[in-house]
Amino acid sequence: MLNEPNHLLWSSIRTIMLQKNLDVTLIKVPAHADDPLNNHVDALAKAAHTDSHLSSQPSSELLAPCILQFNCLPVDMNIRKFIRNIFDAKSLLTLALLPRFNSYSLTSDIDWACTKFCLNNNKQFVSHRNGHSEFCSFRIKLALDMLLTLTTLQRRKPHLYNLSWLCPQCNSSPETLDHLWT
Repeated sequence: MLNEPNHLLWSSIRTIMLQKNLDVTLIKVPAHADDPLNNHVDALAKAAHTDSHLSSQPSSELLAPCILQFNCLPVDMNIRKFIRNIFDAKSLLTLALLPRFNSYSLTSDIDWACTKFCLNNNKQFVSHRNGHSEFCSFRIKLALDMLLTLTTLQRRKPHLYNLSWLCPQCNSSPETLDHLWT
């Protein structure tokens, strides 16, 4: 039950059907089929969506055998996916709070969805060596500012790399990632 989408809604519907001894048959109607009953239901849903008098039902009034909550809100999605998302968010926040990122920005400025997407989607970039993705390694180094540019080397080892050195290709600007990509 907790794996189905909108499980709180469906659980409430099933409970009402049992309490009122209703026999309901669900029929899939193709979108934009101009079915009169579907059009009526769409109009009701739109009216309810814009009605300012409606309020959400407290979780104590929901008709479900159990209600998982997070920050006092009912969780109405696949529980495994929800827990995975919580752990992913915690891991990304832990990463963002490392001392190396203190000077960059606030954690609220980070595009978390994009960061997770970039770090997780590496299936199409698998190399032939041991099945590990070289592109995934590149993305992690890029996100952690670990790609070796002259500016990075100058910051890490100023005794080896003169701070006055510029980009070896143009010899007019410091060699940063932004400079290399423009």
